[in-house]
Amino acid sequence: MKKVSFILMSIILFFTLSTGTAAASASLSNAQAVKIAANASDHFWNALHGYKQTPCVQKTFKYKGLDYSYLCKEFDTKTKLSKYLSEVYTNSAINTGLTKYKFITYNGKLARPIGDGGSMLEWNKSKVKLTYQRSNVRSYEFTVPDVEGGTVKRKVTFYKSGSQWKINQFDAVQ
Repeated sequence: MKKVSFILMSIILFFTLSTGTAAASASLSNAQAVKIAANASDHFWNALHGYKQTPCVQKTFKYKGLDYSYLCKEFDTKTKLSKYLSEVYTNSAINTGLTKYKFITYNGKLARPIGDGGSMLEWNKSKVKLTYQRSNVRSYEFTVPDVEGGTVKRKVTFYKSGSQWKINQFDAVQ
């Protein structure tokens, strides 16, 4: 009887600890939100530049009146780029963003309109304020410093996707 009691108590303790761990992982702290936003900003700009680490020679062409360039090999298909972006963005954000920013597949390779740009915002130094919360949704107001000493305010919404929090708007952290 003592053995059965011990086993039952062990099982109860296991489930209690497991439930506590699951509940803890469901939360999103301000520090985690800043880290995800900074990472998502890097992903956004890497996608627009067409590479993550090492620039390549990006061949250009004209399509429907716009100048386009192919993305580097690491992002040369929609599947490759989407996989990379899915680290920090929801599928909905990725699909909407690729359409909004006119990414196309041309001659079997992913391309985007030519444009300059980069972020002057320092997302990793942001101050955040939680403005909305549900079990699987969090919205924050970010006050983001820029490299010139100013700040901008941005609203960023996170959705829980499996065990990860992801941003639901492609250019929320540009």
